[in-house]
Amino acid sequence: MSNVISGQLSKMTHKAGIPIQYFLNLSEESYPLTSKVGQIVTVKHTGKITCVECGRVIKKTYSDGYCFPCTRDLPENDICSVRPEKCQHDKGNETDREFYEKYCNIDHYVYLSQTSGVKVGITRHYNIPSRWIDQGAVKALIIAKVPRRILSGHIEIVLAKEISDKTNWRKMLLGQVDEVDFSFMRREMIECIPHDLKKYALYEEEVQSFIYPVEAVPEKISSHNLDKESEFSEKLTGIKGQYLIFKNRVINMRKYSGYHIEFTFD
Repeated sequence: MSNVISGQLSKMTHKAGIPIQYFLNLSEESYPLTSKVGQIVTVKHTGKITCVECGRVIKKTYSDGYCFPCTRDLPENDICSVRPEKCQHDKGNETDREFYEKYCNIDHYVYLSQTSGVKVGITRHYNIPSRWIDQGAVKALIIAKVPRRILSGHIEIVLAKEISDKTNWRKMLLGQVDEVDFSFMRREMIECIPHDLKKYALYEEEVQSFIYPVEAVPEKISSHNLDKESEFSEKLTGIKGQYLIFKNRVINMRKYSGYHIEFTFD
């Protein structure tokens, strides 16, 4: 008997395990997904999209599920969401300052993660290890801990001149990664941290590793577009990062946050 679930999509969540245990999130309900690998799954966009913040019906999303006004006005969607070195929330209005105290004026980590290659990144302290799993990292290592977001941004922009701060998502899904000496990489990257920020460097953190529920990946990776083809049925062969991997295609779940989706598992 087929199992049908539906609702407003938000990004997948997960918990530790071998392999990672994924959960599909629809209208604030969570459904185990890792056990569905190997089954035929039908994915259908109902045609409805609503803002993940205010709930208004919209024709397209911005910034992973927001409507245009929420993208423009909410502090979490400010430029520093992607350029943390430009964080100015402490100088903004009352809403900005409240956001600063809760999300910016807190401990942040600078890390190295192995996705396609080794990249540098930053995240709030409570996002470890979920940040790495969302990226599809197979290994990761914290190299610095700073007390404010803007400082992590200052370190990241310097280290990004030495190694990438981007992920090649196709290589990540294919699992095309090389052996990396993280102890060596840590020493090299810490050496590049500006002198006034070196006091935040961490030398004893352990490398963390992750195994994903992936049985197979298409030889030629094609990303499915629900706006062009609203429905498809295919065998689910894996989950990695925020991607569902099917026999002949992949789909980025986070990209479709706010879309109302129906999933049928046979």
